[in-house]
Amino acid sequence: MLSELPSEIIYHIATYLPTANALAHLSQTCHRLHGIITAENSRIFRAFVQSRFPSIETPPFWKDAAQALTSRSRALDRKAIIGRFVVPPETATKIGSHEVTRQDNPTLGYRPAIDSYEIWNGQRWADRKEVLAWGAANQLVMRIKQTGARSQEDWLVFNDVDHVSSYDDICSLHLLSSGNQYSNDTDVEHLIFSRVRGDIAHLAICPHKGIFEYKQKFLSHGLRLDKTDFISGTDSTLTAHFQNGSIAFYHTKTDTEQVEPFTWLLPEGSSRNNYSKLLSSSLIAVGTGNVENSLSISKITPNGVSAYRDIGIGSLDTDSTSLKSKTKINAIEPLNNHRIAGPPGEVFLAAWDDYTVRLHDLRSPKFYEVSYRDVTDLNPIYSLHAFGHERFLAGAGGEALVKIFDLRMCNTYSYLDAQVPASQTQGTQMATNTKTNTELSPRKGFSTFLSYPPPPTFPQQTQAPARRRQRGPYRGPIYTMSSPSPSSPTVYTGIVDGVVQLDFASTDDLIGPQKEWYESNLDLGVNTGPDVLPRWNAEPFNLAGYERPDEDDFATTSKLRNQCAFKGLEPEDVARETHTGWDCRWETLEEPGAWRRQDG
Repeated sequence: MLSELPSEIIYHIATYLPTANALAHLSQTCHRLHGIITAENSRIFRAFVQSRFPSIETPPFWKDAAQALTSRSRALDRKAIIGRFVVPPETATKIGSHEVTRQDNPTLGYRPAIDSYEIWNGQRWADRKEVLAWGAANQLVMRIKQTGARSQEDWLVFNDVDHVSSYDDICSLHLLSSGNQYSNDTDVEHLIFSRVRGDIAHLAICPHKGIFEYKQKFLSHGLRLDKTDFISGTDSTLTAHFQNGSIAFYHTKTDTEQVEPFTWLLPEGSSRNNYSKLLSSSLIAVGTGNVENSLSISKITPNGVSAYRDIGIGSLDTDSTSLKSKTKINAIEPLNNHRIAGPPGEVFLAAWDDYTVRLHDLRSPKFYEVSYRDVTDLNPIYSLHAFGHERFLAGAGGEALVKIFDLRMCNTYSYLDAQVPASQTQGTQMATNTKTNTELSPRKGFSTFLSYPPPPTFPQQTQAPARRRQRGPYRGPIYTMSSPSPSSPTVYTGIVDGVVQLDFASTDDLIGPQKEWYESNLDLGVNTGPDVLPRWNAEPFNLAGYERPDEDDFATTSKLRNQCAFKGLEPEDVARETHTGWDCRWETLEEPGAWRRQDG
C-alpha cells in the first residue's frame, strides 16, 4: 500500500503530482501521509515548487507558493483574465508643485512608463507590500498597497515642474525595489525616472511625510531622451537612449551626485539605433535600422562597448518582401529567469517589424530558434513581457490587443540540440504553441481586447483635447507591461492616458470552496457577488478575445468570445467550465449551423 512505502519514496512520488490540491488530498489520506507531507516545514511542497516551477523564486511559504503558482498556471490554461482600470483617487497625496501652467496643447495622450515590485514583509504569503508607479505625462503616480494583516492602500502624485510641455513627460521609470541598500527607512521609495527633455534623476520620496529628495542626477549633456533601461544587481547599469540614436551607460552604485556616463555607444554610418535593451549587466541589444546588422548585440566592459554578434534580415529565413524595407525592432524581452536560459542575456525574445516575435539564443549558431505570430492581426508588436514559467505576452500597436503565447520550448527546442546542423533541424515557425512532426501543440494561443471605454483619469491638469472628449472603446496600442514579481498573477499594461490591471485567476477559485484562501492570500479585491463592494479602487470590466488559428490553417475562422460579469454567473456556468476548459466567465459560442441559401 502507498501508506506503507518509505517516506523517501512517497516524497519522490509526490513531486510528480500535477497540482498543489493533489498534494493536499494525498495528505488527507491518512495520518502517516499527512505527517510525511507536512514534515520539515512542508518539504514536499518545496520540492514540488522547485520541480514544477524551477525558474520562479518565491519566499519559503512553500504550501501557499505551490497553490498560488498552480492557480496562475491553471488560469492561463483556461484564459481566466480579470481586467480593471487603475485610477488614482481624488484623495491621493500630492507632493511637489501642482499649480502648473501648460505650455502646449498636445493632441495625443501620454504613454505611461510603468514599473512595479512586491516584497514579502510578514510571516505569511498574504503579508506583501506591492508598489506600482507610472508616468502620467509630467506627473509621477504611485500606489503602495499592503495586504495581509496590515491591509492598507496609499496613493501619491508627484510633480516638480511648474511650466510643463510635452518635453516634460516622463518617458521611463525604474523602481529600486532593493531599497535597503539606499536607505534604512522602509517608508521611503527610491526610483530612477527621466523626462523627454533629458532630465534623468534618482529620487527618494516619502509618501507619509510628503517629502522628496534628489539623490543623483545622470548627465545627458542637453540631449533629448527616448527611453532609459536599468539592470539591478552587483553591477547595476543604467542606459539612456537619446533621440539622436546615441546610448549612454551609467553606474548607479556611486556616491557621486552628478553621474557622468562611463561609456557611449554611438550610431555608425547609416545606423539609426531606433531601439535598445539591456539583456544583462554585460550585454545590450540594439535595433540599428540596417539590413546587414538589424539587431546588434554588444558586450559592456569597464573599458567600453565591443561588438559581440549581429543578426541581419537575410539570416531570418523569412519572406524576402516582408522585411525588405522594415528593419525596425519594436521590443525585446530577456528570458534570464526561464528554464531554457543559460548565462544572463543569452536568450531573449525580439519583436520584428514583420509582425513576428522571434526567440534568439546567442549560444546557438542559428540566428533564431522559434517564431511566434498572430496571423489574424497585422499590427506591430510594441511591448513584450515574460509571464510565469511557460508563457509571454505581446502588446500590439493597435486594436488594444494583448496576445498570449506559449513558451514551453521543451517540446520543440533545447540548447542541447542547438549544435545540430540547420539542414537537419529547422526553427519551427508557428503562430502560437509550437509543435514538432510527432507532437501536436497543447492549446491554441489567445488574444484579448482591452477595448472597454476608459474612465476619466485623475490627475488631470487640463481639459482633454476636443478630439478625445468623447470617450469610446479604446483602440490604441499597448505600450508597456509590468508584473510585481515572477510569482504574481498580475500584469499592469500601459495604454494611452492610463493603466489597465490584468489578473490571471480562475473564477471557480475565486468563488468556489477555496475562495477564503484566495481572498486572504491573493487579495485581488474583486467583486464576485451582487452585494460585495469592490476593493482596490476599480470594478472589473468584461473583456473580449479570440483563439488564434495556426499559421498554416487557412480554413479556421477566429470567433470572438465575450466575458460576462461575475454577478451574471449561474451555477451551471461554473459546472460547464470543467467540460469546456474555458473560464466560466467566457460566454459559450453558438454551435455552427448548416449554411443554407435564402432567396428573397
